[in-house]
Amino acid sequence: MLQQQLRSWAVRSWIRASSATPHQRYGSSYTASSVHSVSANMSQSADTTYDRWKDKILYSSYLESNVLKLGYRRNKILESKMRQQEKERLRTEARASPFPVALMQLGEQASADLFGRVDKSADTGAPDDTGSRYQMPYEQRGIRVQRSTEEAADEHEPTLSTGSWMSDYEYYDEAEQEDDERMSFYGTPDPHMPASHIPCGGCGALLHCIDHSIPGYLPSQLFKGKSKEQLTHTICQRCHFLKHYNVAINVSVSSEDYIELLLSIRSKKALALLLVDLTDFPCSIWPGMADILGPNRPVIVAGNKVDLIPRDCPGYLENVRKCLTQSMIESGFARTNIKHVALISASTGYGIEELITKLHSVWGTRGDVYLVGCTNVGKSTLFNALLRSDLCKVQATDLVQKATASPWPGTTIRTLKFPILRPSDYRLYLRTQRLQQQRQALPKGQQDRSGEPVSLIGHIGSTFQRPREESFDSFSVTQRNGANVPILTLNEKSETYAQSKWCYDTPGVVHPAQILDLLTTEEILMALAKRTIRPRAYLLRKGMTLFLAGLGRLDYLDGPESVRVMVYAAPTLPTLITYTTDAGELYSDLLGSPLLAVPFGSEERLKRWPELRASPDILLHGTSAKHIAAGDIVLSSAGWVAVHLPMQSEATFRAWTPDRRGVCTRQPSLLPQGLTLRGKRIRGSLSYRST
Repeated sequence: MLQQQLRSWAVRSWIRASSATPHQRYGSSYTASSVHSVSANMSQSADTTYDRWKDKILYSSYLESNVLKLGYRRNKILESKMRQQEKERLRTEARASPFPVALMQLGEQASADLFGRVDKSADTGAPDDTGSRYQMPYEQRGIRVQRSTEEAADEHEPTLSTGSWMSDYEYYDEAEQEDDERMSFYGTPDPHMPASHIPCGGCGALLHCIDHSIPGYLPSQLFKGKSKEQLTHTICQRCHFLKHYNVAINVSVSSEDYIELLLSIRSKKALALLLVDLTDFPCSIWPGMADILGPNRPVIVAGNKVDLIPRDCPGYLENVRKCLTQSMIESGFARTNIKHVALISASTGYGIEELITKLHSVWGTRGDVYLVGCTNVGKSTLFNALLRSDLCKVQATDLVQKATASPWPGTTIRTLKFPILRPSDYRLYLRTQRLQQQRQALPKGQQDRSGEPVSLIGHIGSTFQRPREESFDSFSVTQRNGANVPILTLNEKSETYAQSKWCYDTPGVVHPAQILDLLTTEEILMALAKRTIRPRAYLLRKGMTLFLAGLGRLDYLDGPESVRVMVYAAPTLPTLITYTTDAGELYSDLLGSPLLAVPFGSEERLKRWPELRASPDILLHGTSAKHIAAGDIVLSSAGWVAVHLPMQSEATFRAWTPDRRGVCTRQPSLLPQGLTLRGKRIRGSLSYRST
């Protein structure tokens, strides 16, 4: 009885959400009376769709979310409360007087007030302006790379300092932020602040302050507390730098331009610091990157976002490192060219100090360093972290606030850079002393018996004191008269920087195997994991299909009677299990509903969504050890599924993604013992508890 009531409540929630716009679906709630008064008209199509498929849905994380919390136990207290709430609702409806038809003539505003401000567009089925307006920030519309007519002129072009760039915005209050030393060059993000529905006037991306790696970003200092009118006349940080400084930050270029840009450094003596997204590889390793950089190019690989990878066993970081190294070799990189493979988290600071130590010992100042990688791997976050570290030259005072930009060879694009510290023996000694003191100060609870950190959080410090420059006089005559404020910048021709080597940020590119360019801003925020991934375990039988939102599908074709799979993806992406024979038609009917969640939006938005296409059949072989994954099936940027087979068995799967993007296998698995992260099997369900 309790299970049926909970499922019924979940279905009613799905019907309400299916009839609402994306903004209403995820940003507001309805009262019980308002939902009941309009549900008959709002949800007829959604109710019919669910009635058609309710017997074919074997499992849905969206419908079962409340049942999973109870574990299918009969909770008498909750059951009694639900009966009382139902009785109270019926009494409230009985006391309510009928709604006079004559009041309908008062107009749409009065009707909206009386009906709890339910949008009329939801009643008619037509999306409102907010729901129908969407944009895809990573769509293949890279900035136009203009070629320089005289490459020699680029060498003599003066470098540019951005200075306190946020002061360019009219609504920025510099007095409130002047004492905040923690504020980075990109400003302070706030991942808990929801995105707006106001597009940037330059690129059309929805303005937000969640993550500076996603187009449409504004620092929280420029976003929070601003009115709709103020944001309407505001452009994002990326467009601001392109417009005022001709500097490309967080910018994606076309694949053709990206290859030409990297080819320009092929003849230079430089180290490539290649960033890879550990939650999205090999799809975040640009195809043919080894050939583009050159056969003798030294490379340091940095696997970013390691803080999002769950721990399946002691020593799991070494397993992740080996899996990443093997993927790099399979991508064409020679083992002798890979000088080091680091696991880092640019957002939490974990592994950054060790990476800097390797850069000093392996490369030093033999040449420049170029940060390369695809879109959304965290290049800008790492660049911002290195600006504050011992890798940056001591004399480059306040580079965090005054980053230097220089033209890319052969183009008019400017990229950020900073001078690299020359690591003398004495400086390295002082740095080693600081790091040792820092490790000794680490609480004992921060490490386990194997010496691995419990939480992957690191501190990025500076060994050497930076000299302070004399602050600019805010009451100077030039500033009061509105004249240009002199900006202190680096003179690269001076003795201090004449022989310096530089660390360059580079533009990004969307990998052809990624699906980021198919998603809107809101969908990207749902598809990308923000915290450590909690894997979800399921039991699949032959002839069953697992959907990961509307982004991926996995069919179990042949093999043992049942297998266990672990889904590694953002918790905001729901899962759904049905029979393979019904999967295609079910996907077409439920696309855009909360049961699949992503994508969502208006009919126009869903019509542009490419259909799922099948990859060649995937054959996996069980290992000789118990509870060890046979391999991973990667579903592009949505996540991956680890398959656990009985020992010495084999199974056949078929994976589907939009336009067949990014379907690949990893053997061995990234987390081979991930099955230990599951809980007990839930009675009467295909799902396991989460640990």
